[in-house]
Amino acid sequence: MLLCHGFTSDPASMRPWGEYLRDEGFNVIAPLLPGHGDTWQVLAKATWQQWYARLEEALDEALALGLPVFAGGLSMGGSLTLRLAEQRGGDLAGLVLVNPAIFDDKPHGFLAPVLRYVMPSVSAIGSDLNKPDAREKTTSRTPVAAYASLRRLWKVTRPELARVTVPLRIFTSAEDHVVSPRNSAVIRAGVRSKDVESTVLPRSFHVATLDYDAQTIFSGSVAFMDRQLAKARSVHD
Repeated sequence: MLLCHGFTSDPASMRPWGEYLRDEGFNVIAPLLPGHGDTWQVLAKATWQQWYARLEEALDEALALGLPVFAGGLSMGGSLTLRLAEQRGGDLAGLVLVNPAIFDDKPHGFLAPVLRYVMPSVSAIGSDLNKPDAREKTTSRTPVAAYASLRRLWKVTRPELARVTVPLRIFTSAEDHVVSPRNSAVIRAGVRSKDVESTVLPRSFHVATLDYDAQTIFSGSVAFMDRQLAKARSVHD
């Protein structure tokens, strides 16, 4: 399982999920995307192409193990894994998406490429969690230049959703203050995957992998992967 974290975050947001998968017998690779895990000024210099290249590199590392590879992503991690499925769907056994992002519903988002020059950063977007004792590790502020690059990722990925044909498991929080749940609906409508299963997370906000419904994601993803692997075995038999 290749796990991809979200924008301004790092693999710590995926760690409980990764540990659960490991305990269930899966190999897990969770790369740190360029510019992340550092200051917002460092992240400001990173681009979506660099994030995608690192994810593709990690996919090649996973494929080298000689086993079927699934990819899972949270938020922007979902955007990147969808792009991976568009470009390299033949190398993937399925996708698990948690509150994936594919479009910008912020009213002034389109101004990001210009605003970056007069307003280099805005307040942090991390830790949108319902669970009071949970915290997400993120950059202290959100760099507008990197956000503008993220919007360009959505611009190239959304029109090509029909290239996604791999089995899909989507988990969407009923209440999300970072990514509108409508993103999941747009993805479901756009992909050509024949096997798509969706679950609403009633008690979690955006960072659902650290929130009340985390176990639903963890056990649901294992059940999904087990089912896909069983189907593949029956075809080969």
